[in-house]
Amino acid sequence: MIQVNISEIKNRLSYYLRLVRGGEQVEILDRKTPLARMIHVSQAETENDETPWIKEMERLGIVTPPQKKGFPPELLTKEKLVLTQGKVKHGVVQALLEERNTGR
Repeated sequence: MIQVNISEIKNRLSYYLRLVRGGEQVEILDRKTPLARMIHVSQAETENDETPWIKEMERLGIVTPPQKKGFPPELLTKEKLVLTQGKVKHGVVQALLEERNTGR
C-alpha cells in the first residue's frame, strides 16, 4: 500500500488515480496520521453494490436510501430539456444584455 500526504495527493491526483485503477491501494495521511484509503471500487467489500460505510450511515439514520432510481419522468419532458440541435439565434453577449435589460 502506498502512503501519501494530503499535499502530495492534491498535486498529483491523476497519477494516484491511475495507480488505483491498476489495483494499487493508496492511503492518504494527514501529518503522518492515516486519514483515508483509496481503493478501486471492484476491490471494495460490497453487498448489493453498496459500500459498508453507506450501510452504516443508513443503520444510524444519517442517510436514507433513494426510493426511486434514475431521473424523475417530469424532468425529462421536452419542455424541460434544452435542445441544442438548431442554430442559436442570439449570441451569448446578446443574451446577457437582454437579461440585464429585463432586470432578471
